[in-house]
Amino acid sequence: MYEKRLCAFIDIMGFGDLVQRSVRSPFLCNKIRDLLREVSRARPIWERDSPVDIIESRLRQQGVQHPKAEANRLVDEYSSTERGTNFSDSIVLSAALNDHAITGFFTSLLFLSEGIAELGKYVRGAVCLGELCHEPDICFGPALITAYDLEKNAEYPRIIFTPEAYMQISKVSLPNVGSLALYIREDVDGQSFLDFLNKKAFELAGDFHTDKMNEIRRELNNQLIPSQLSDRVRKKLAWLADYFNLTLEEEPIAGIDPLSTEFIE
Repeated sequence: MYEKRLCAFIDIMGFGDLVQRSVRSPFLCNKIRDLLREVSRARPIWERDSPVDIIESRLRQQGVQHPKAEANRLVDEYSSTERGTNFSDSIVLSAALNDHAITGFFTSLLFLSEGIAELGKYVRGAVCLGELCHEPDICFGPALITAYDLEKNAEYPRIIFTPEAYMQISKVSLPNVGSLALYIREDVDGQSFLDFLNKKAFELAGDFHTDKMNEIRRELNNQLIPSQLSDRVRKKLAWLADYFNLTLEEEPIAGIDPLSTEFIE
């Protein structure tokens, strides 16, 4: 019943507040619904709108016989190797150990991180490699327990990778994506985490880099204004601000200034 899979347990921080706000905002409600639905599909962004048509076109260009039938077969195969489950403020994603499934899984992590940050909230999670049973209606196994425990003990709003998960993901390198290791960076504490703010990550997730960074900066800056913050919140905001500023330092964007961190230092 168990199979070795990559497993991510993700917590959306401040999700309750988002949901309460969405009651008065149909736009926000639709945005949350669409974001969670896209992530739960766990497919690369370039295959989400019309996967059969896109795959068929690619196969036809490659000279594959019966491209339509082959495209349908591949979509069915992909759906069995990539899984997403959402409940309350948590999401579980998993992937079989093949390049396509891992790329879809990884793209969904980027897509979720960027989409939630645009709404002024952030995700915290962990990705591990282990035994898992993940079917459309159930999910359990040692891999899920490990990912859950790592997430619950995490201090910062980031998605971390165990060494085994990082090694598995870093093996993947596709022509239109490059090495997935390019989208993971090492933090000052030695933890590998999802580098969702770098320019290549936005392109992989199908977003416009400058527009999204502007929106994320605006939302994060709004949270840096309150004069009274608990130590727990202050620590999270300090990490986010430092990460945002480091990203800008490495790849400056015209018209976007670093965040002021004076009050949280």
